[in-house]
Amino acid sequence: MISNIKRDESIGMVIEQIVDKQIRRNDPPETAQTYQRLLQDSFTDVEARRLIYMAVQVELFRLMRYGEAFNHARFIGNLQGLPDLPDADFV
Repeated sequence: MISNIKRDESIGMVIEQIVDKQIRRNDPPETAQTYQRLLQDSFTDVEARRLIYMAVQVELFRLMRYGEAFNHARFIGNLQGLPDLPDADFV
């Protein structure tokens, strides 16, 4: 049980680092654009980042569950759909 918690925390930290890097480097630009759009829509910094984390999690989930490669078009579509949350199983 403890190892699962540590693993989940590590995955969460990796996702945070991915999103932080995407926003900071503006790569892909859609991540930073989505972040700014969410802030303008009255989401806090933490809320905006957590929503973006969900789009990254979909890609990681599909990689781990189905062995799929990163799907750039799906990722961008999920970013554009925020704050509506993507569904990892049907996207």
